[in-house]
Amino acid sequence: MQRARHFLAASVGWLATVCSFSFPAWSPAACFGQHTVVQDAGGGRKMELVYNAAEQVVEMRTVDMAGKLQVRVEHEYRPGFLVPQETATSYWPDGKTQRSVTRVSYDENGNFTGEVIRLFGQTGARTGGSRLTHDPFTGIYRCARWKPEAQDYQPAECPSGEGSPAREEAKALTYDEAMKQLELAGKTRLEQQKAQRMERMSPIQPPLATVMKEVGVILPAQLHPGKRVSGSVVPDPQEFEGASGLRVIRMKLPLESQGEAAALRGWAVEAAGEGPQRCDGPIVFTVPRASEFSVTLRQAGNPSHAVSSPVGIAFPAASKDSHRKPPTSRAFEAAALCLKGDLCAVRGPFGGDSARTLIAFGSRPAPIVAETEDAVYIRIPEGVPRGPVNLLVADGARMAALPVTVAELNFSPNLQGLRQGQPALVQAMLSGPEELADEQWRLGALPALDVERARSLDPGFELPRDGKGVVLLALWNTTPEAGHLRGSRNDTFVFKLTADSFEQGEFKYQFVVEPAKSGGLALRATLFPFLASVRGRQFAIGPGTPTK
Repeated sequence: MQRARHFLAASVGWLATVCSFSFPAWSPAACFGQHTVVQDAGGGRKMELVYNAAEQVVEMRTVDMAGKLQVRVEHEYRPGFLVPQETATSYWPDGKTQRSVTRVSYDENGNFTGEVIRLFGQTGARTGGSRLTHDPFTGIYRCARWKPEAQDYQPAECPSGEGSPAREEAKALTYDEAMKQLELAGKTRLEQQKAQRMERMSPIQPPLATVMKEVGVILPAQLHPGKRVSGSVVPDPQEFEGASGLRVIRMKLPLESQGEAAALRGWAVEAAGEGPQRCDGPIVFTVPRASEFSVTLRQAGNPSHAVSSPVGIAFPAASKDSHRKPPTSRAFEAAALCLKGDLCAVRGPFGGDSARTLIAFGSRPAPIVAETEDAVYIRIPEGVPRGPVNLLVADGARMAALPVTVAELNFSPNLQGLRQGQPALVQAMLSGPEELADEQWRLGALPALDVERARSLDPGFELPRDGKGVVLLALWNTTPEAGHLRGSRNDTFVFKLTADSFEQGEFKYQFVVEPAKSGGLALRATLFPFLASVRGRQFAIGPGTPTK
């Protein structure tokens, strides 16, 4: 497979120079229209290049000094496809009898989809061959070999690639080790809060201009009357729109273009009758026993400068997968896989007050976006490496070290500096799941909200019936006005990945971005790990643990 792809790349690059450098006697006009170019291939052989009217090489023939055909490579150009489908045929010395025929196929974005090799004897009889298929949306390779006795392909084991993963596990922590890391995380969080609140604010100076800035109040999706919950205010509500387990209340604030009023730290939030709380900290309140309540953002030092929004207390309708909702547990547990840049849920016996909860990846504290009495939604902090790590959870007198795996999605190249009318080829690479242990690739108790959210992105999604785990990765364009993702559905790609998807290492998929205008394009991704959750080691802790 790699040889075929390298050969194609080399051929295309070399052919692009034929008219410009190989034949100085040819005029520019000679390189247009359907024509054949002949070049010395060495050893008395010649290379014949057949061009179509679009100046694409549709056929390459190598002939020996006697004029007998040795190799023929045919390119099939499909409308909208990035690279051509390729058929390479080699011949026995008579120049007529086929020795081998290799067919290599690609999808419209240039992802490899298959290779079929057929081998023939000098009499023309079929003697062997192989078949390799690849599903770009699952990353799974399937291999088969030709069996002459059966006159058919039979399944065979695919060879391991160079990127085959060497799985590691997060080291199990002792109580002392866990407490030491938790202590460091608590100190780091206190330092971050102190630095944030002591940040110097520039004075308000004229001239001032008032601009409307949209912000988001993030709250748990399920609000139960009488229960304590926590939320947060974020400057970019689009980042959390549609996140499982959360709701986004969009509000527009009149912010001055200069000074402290231009930042969220210059505002306070009031929710469900609670007193003012800083917008750059957690919002904690008790859900009232009513059908709705209000959330108000008020400018510090100017009480009349305020914006309010009603929040309804509604419960999601039951779905056919509601029975999969995990029962309330007295132990902390988390998804086995968390994606950088996405939210990660931790479930267990929480108090609903995120100011009293400490969650950390090792010694790095994780920002808490929202909390209920049975779940916390966090983000992965900067500096956490990809791969296995201990997720430390502390609330009240309970603490746990959960062995999770951090996944990372990278794009190469980045999507800035695009030019209108110039398509760009981008590769997405998901790394991390290849390090999951085999026993982690099984279904567990799943939140119904995650299943419904997955179906909103992939209407045909169904959970596996065989009990095996699956990871759903969704990738979409949040700036459709800036461009289009070729081959996507509504500018969204959805990948259904299993353990087999990572047999060759990281999952990779390339796609073409078609810019509608010059500038940048923004992509967002979310990951649904429909895998058994992890619990890890549970500890009891003393009152001195720095969780505040």
